Amino acid sequence: MNVFACYDNGSILNKNVLALDPVSIINSFKSGVKNIAAISLETGYITEASVPYSITNAFKNLAAIGMEVSY
Repeated sequence: MNVFACYDNGSILNKNVLALDPVSIINSFKSGVKNIAAISLETGYITEASVPYSITNAFKNLAAIGMEVSY
């Protein structure tokens, strides 16, 4: 089946608008995950997306303290 156009809420969209490749879908998903992680870090609410960043930030803080006290 070939789709030539799509009707949505009074608008007719041609097939060029509807064409999505897997790379653009993956990039959009990655962008959403980054936004979720950023919001989680700012609000202090731990999510699966923010755990790696939280661990990295904790290590950076410990390293900075260690360097400050010459340990």
